[in-house]
Amino acid sequence: MKSGIIILIAFIISGKVSSQTNFSGSWSDPQLEMISGIQYANAVPSQITVVQTKDSIKMTRLENEENATPYTMTLALSGKTVTYYATNSRRTINCTATLSNTGNTLTINTTFSFADKPAEVEYNNTEVWELSAGTLIITKVSDAKLTDDWTIKAIYSR
Repeated sequence: MKSGIIILIAFIISGKVSSQTNFSGSWSDPQLEMISGIQYANAVPSQITVVQTKDSIKMTRLENEENATPYTMTLALSGKTVTYYATNSRRTINCTATLSNTGNTLTINTTFSFADKPAEVEYNNTEVWELSAGTLIITKVSDAKLTDDWTIKAIYSR
């Protein structure tokens, strides 16, 4: 009887782990839908390559800018803050990533601070990722302190 209960618990746990959405793949050619605000050419990357494990997500992004070079970031899915420094703007960038309780959506929060005032927030971006019918849908909200706020939806294909 005890072994039957242990097997049942193991089965339930493995079902929860396997139900986590995996965003891995190469995603490009986003179809954009401005929800509010000004549409910036570089609001979302033109291409994202994702490698996801149970505990982390590694993203290589190519911004939609002339002469852009890809950059890679790896985030823990636990919500732990990771700090990066932008080489061009010398901004301090703090990122977190968390999966929803159901494991179906990923939320990435990014805070950008001024180069000369790292404690002062310049703007916050929140990205919510979901998969639907073989596409990656990212809804991104930018909360800027000195410019206009905006929201965009990008639908990527493989």
